[in-house]
Amino acid sequence: MAEEAREALLAANARFYEGFESLDLDVMSAVWSHSESASCVHPGAEMVTGWPRVRRSWAAIFANTEYLQFIVTDEHAEVLGPDAGVVTCTENILSSAGEDDHLGAARAVATNVFVRDPRRGWLLLTHHASPVLRRDVSGEEGP
Repeated sequence: MAEEAREALLAANARFYEGFESLDLDVMSAVWSHSESASCVHPGAEMVTGWPRVRRSWAAIFANTEYLQFIVTDEHAEVLGPDAGVVTCTENILSSAGEDDHLGAARAVATNVFVRDPRRGWLLLTHHASPVLRRDVSGEEGP
């Protein structure tokens, strides 16, 4: 049963990144908790809280992005109880804002906190992504 819940959590995380890549606000909305407790920290930005503000932040990103692809690596999922779970991962990102068809590449580490809704399954409550800008303090390449 625990492995089943963990696999469902990883599937919810995959749906989040599929929604992100689709640049479709309806698809993204389907993976999020619409709670006032919802929160999001986009790389380099301040935290936004409450589903209406989180939704607007995604709308702004989607309106200014022409192409987006994620290769998610280093996924670690943990079910914290019957109704909570967390996934940490590395986001390897290719994107374009449409200007001169230039693709940009970036990397971020993310923490995604999920809650389980009895009707909708695992839903994202918190997404926090931080850009990877340097090697870690051990001198080894970061995640």
